[in-house]
Amino acid sequence: MKSKFRIQFILVFLIFSIGFLSGCAGGVSASPTKTPLPTPTSTPVVEMTEGIKNTEEIVTARNFILDKQRSVISYSVDETFLNQNNRLATAVGKTSAISGEIQIDTQNLSNVTFGEFIVDISTLKSDSSRRDAAIQNRWLESEKFPLARFMVKDVKGLPQNPKENELVNFQLVGDLTIREVTRSVTWDVSAMLRGKELTGKATTFIYMADWGIEPPNIAGVLIVKDGVSLTLEFVFTEQ
Repeated sequence: MKSKFRIQFILVFLIFSIGFLSGCAGGVSASPTKTPLPTPTSTPVVEMTEGIKNTEEIVTARNFILDKQRSVISYSVDETFLNQNNRLATAVGKTSAISGEIQIDTQNLSNVTFGEFIVDISTLKSDSSRRDAAIQNRWLESEKFPLARFMVKDVKGLPQNPKENELVNFQLVGDLTIREVTRSVTWDVSAMLRGKELTGKATTFIYMADWGIEPPNIAGVLIVKDGVSLTLEFVFTEQ
C-alpha cells in the first residue's frame, strides 16, 4: 500500500514539474517578441523642414552692386549773373564716385534690403573749374568733408508684387549726411529689374541751409538761389 502511494506521489510530482518547466520554457520563448517602439513624433521633421526653408530664403536672395561706370549723381542749382544783365542759368555738377548695394528676395521682389550709399562729393565737376574750386574750398568744403552718405530708413509706395521688366515707382526715406550734418530726405524713385540689372532714376530736392551751407553770393557777380535738385541715374548689376 505504501509503495503504491509512493509511486502515485512520484507521478504527481513529475507531472507538476513538467508543467512548471513547460510554463517557464514558454516564458523564455516569448521574450524575443518585444513591444514595438513608439513611432517617432513629427517634430524633428518639422524642424528639418524649417531649416530647409530658411536655407532656401538665403540662397534666393540676390545681391546687386552699383555700377560706377554706368551710374552718375548730379546737382543742379539756379544762378543769377549780376554782371551779365542778371542772366539766369542753371549750374550742373556730376560725379560717378558712388558706391551702394541692394539685396532683393526673389520670392518677394518687394522685400528689399538697402546698404549705405556713399558719394565722394569732392569729385563733382561742372562746366566751370572756377565754380568747382569755390565749392570745394569755400561753400561745400568738400576737400575737408569729401563724403556724403545716405542710409535708407523706410520704403514707401513699393508695390506688393512687383514684376521683372516692369517699371515701379516708390519713395526712399532716409538720413543724408553732408559735412557731418544729418537730415531726413525723401527720394522719388523709378526702377526696373531686368535680368541681372536694376536700372532707374532717383531724385530729391534739398536746401543748403539745412546742412549749414551758405548759398554762394559774390557781390556784383552772381547770386545762387538756395535750393538744390539731386538726381541719381543708377545701374545695379547682380553679383
